[in-house]
Amino acid sequence: MMDKHSISELAALITSPFVFLDLGSVNDHVVSVMRIEGRYPLHSHTKDEMYIVLEGEITLEYKKTPPLTLAKGESTVVRAYTEHSSGSETGALVLMFKSKEYAVNPSGSE
Repeated sequence: MMDKHSISELAALITSPFVFLDLGSVNDHVVSVMRIEGRYPLHSHTKDEMYIVLEGEITLEYKKTPPLTLAKGESTVVRAYTEHSSGSETGALVLMFKSKEYAVNPSGSE
């Protein structure tokens, strides 16, 4: 059976920044919607993750390379073991593809 999901309805349920809600899963990855406001601490993962900006603008800061700013409709992949931090001064809505291994709320430990 095919399911249909509304990204805007899911996004409306997000009440705090850096909390994500799962839209679905694809093989060993989870697709989530997350609101970004302020700055999340520098961290890394053992798997790649993808950011797709749906609304607003985000800046990814890296420990060893210059920052990267993404606007609505733009995306990037943060490679495994890359120390990074995501943030937005004005708020943004982001679609994220993450390994199921890290599909826990980012307010918890990774």
